Amino acid sequence: MLQQQIMVSPDRGLLVNKDLLDLAGLRGKLKVVVRLGEIRILPAVEPTAKDILAGLAGCLGPEPAADYDFGLKIGGLYEAR
Repeated sequence: MLQQQIMVSPDRGLLVNKDLLDLAGLRGKLKVVVRLGEIRILPAVEPTAKDILAGLAGCLGPEPAADYDFGLKIGGLYEAR
């Protein structure tokens, strides 16, 4: 595991350049988590449509989310006919 440490002064801003992000394998959308004493940069994982539907399951009753078709015919990504 490759590790690199950089010391920064708290009176200055912190800039993470693209080369350092590439070295860490962080590409695409990122999520920054700030907690007391730490700042973490993580890959942003966006939920899929199936994950969102599964989270909504049961909100209208005990039925699974697949039972709520609403008569939509999905033709492609972001398309309902």
